[in-house]
Amino acid sequence: MLVTATPELRTYVEEHGGSLFVRCQRSHLGRGVSFLRASTKEPRSLAGYEVFVVEGMVVLSKLPAQLRPKELHLSMEGRRKKQPVASWDGCAFVV
Repeated sequence: MLVTATPELRTYVEEHGGSLFVRCQRSHLGRGVSFLRASTKEPRSLAGYEVFVVEGMVVLSKLPAQLRPKELHLSMEGRRKKQPVASWDGCAFVV
């Protein structure tokens, strides 16, 4: 899996602990729809996370093997308060 990150995101992660955690979260509303969530907050357990190093930044991802994308893009998005955002193969969700 190819992991890319914007300079803005790398700066944010460096200022907030140096690691980014990306996981897949199923939607309760849409049956079978999963969204990517990115955060600098460490989860309770790191079991099942895969480690990537992107230009000195540590990215830990926990994605189901059958949904693993070819590319994982990491950036900052938001109008008022920018947040880390992950997208795979150009989408923020998968069905």
